[in-house]
Amino acid sequence: MGEQEFKHLRKQYLVDRPYQLRFVTRVFAVVLAVAVISSLIATTLLWNTMYKPELGMQIHLTVSLIAVAITLLMELLIAIPIVFYLGIRQSHRIVGPMNRLKATLAAIGEGDFSKRITLREGDALEDLAKAINAMAERLQSRGSR
Repeated sequence: MGEQEFKHLRKQYLVDRPYQLRFVTRVFAVVLAVAVISSLIATTLLWNTMYKPELGMQIHLTVSLIAVAITLLMELLIAIPIVFYLGIRQSHRIVGPMNRLKATLAAIGEGDFSKRITLREGDALEDLAKAINAMAERLQSRGSR
């Protein structure tokens, strides 16, 4: 593996901790809302189809409602680490390139037109990085005339 390839391997996924944790929190809130809504729908359907006041205590209804609650808890226990991992990983594909873009644009703004942005294949903002690199190339060639 060449020096340039090695330089751009991920060393850490939390590049911009506040942004990435906010992103993951929002995604998890959506997952939680979907789980709670599906649980409420299932509970309502069970209640409407199984509840019969003339029967008194209904063990089947109680067991079914407990099963819905346990299912919701299991969904959340499984979803928490998956949502956290995928959220951090996905947000890294935006935050990592943004940090490189900022650094390169700052250098170009200070007159260092030799700086280029190197992103991994598949990173978000690849097209923007290519456009900035082309701009820096044109500025560098104008400065050397």
